[in-house]
Amino acid sequence: MDIIQRNLFRLLRSGAFSSDEKLEAMSAFKWDCLYQLAIMHEVIPYAYQGLQNCRSQFFLRLTDKQWKEWQKAANKAKNGQQNINEEEDDFLRPDHLTNPVLNHKLQDILDDEHSNTTTRHLLLLLISIVRHILNEGMPIHQLLELGIFLRQEGAKVDFHTLGEWISSLNLSQMCQLEGQCLILLYGFQADELPFLQDKKDKRVEAIAQELLEFTNTRSQDWYFSQDDDSIFIHNSNTTAMFSHIRRSARYFRYFPSESLTNFFASFVHSLSHIEE
Repeated sequence: MDIIQRNLFRLLRSGAFSSDEKLEAMSAFKWDCLYQLAIMHEVIPYAYQGLQNCRSQFFLRLTDKQWKEWQKAANKAKNGQQNINEEEDDFLRPDHLTNPVLNHKLQDILDDEHSNTTTRHLLLLLISIVRHILNEGMPIHQLLELGIFLRQEGAKVDFHTLGEWISSLNLSQMCQLEGQCLILLYGFQADELPFLQDKKDKRVEAIAQELLEFTNTRSQDWYFSQDDDSIFIHNSNTTAMFSHIRRSARYFRYFPSESLTNFFASFVHSLSHIEE
């Protein structure tokens, strides 16, 4: 993880969880890069709060112009006016899995009105991150929301039932990865994550870095399209498409029952963008 990413996560930990963080010295250019990264991942409010918390630190050197840019972006986000990224792809919605058998089980869980609402909400947060990992990379914003939810609502969650749902949906390894990423990136302790298993993945740091590197593309980037004045079909970003293929293969072992169907479903979904 480079210095820009390290400082971003320090700001997020400080802004979202009020942890005591020490920033590393960076040039004005690198602070601009961090600002763009925070915008791209829609975490400006938390990063800006982190900046405010760390404002007196010697190594925090922002120009007046940079402070104004941060404040303006934070105010937009606070007022609900920030729309940096494109509208999220409907394909990534967390209440649906592409594997028919698993999706049937998921719908039964979600339709059970007698189950704990908070527990169902947590399950959807976990699945949302899975969907992003398989299709786009590390969802920094969604992972942060998961951490905030656990800190604020964790006492209301029925973790025994959640564990049964995770097992029935074959989500154990992916939830293990999510939990270890919360520990690595956001400073959580293992006892704060009751769904975490004792067995740890020794490659989690390398995996987190791989996922972070994938976040320069979105699922829409590799969809097929057709120009209005042409009969030819083309791919909007060939590099993104091959990255999607490699990612599907790499994380197959974490969620084999969903990874394969997810790839083919996303391919079919991409074809829906072609004009009839």
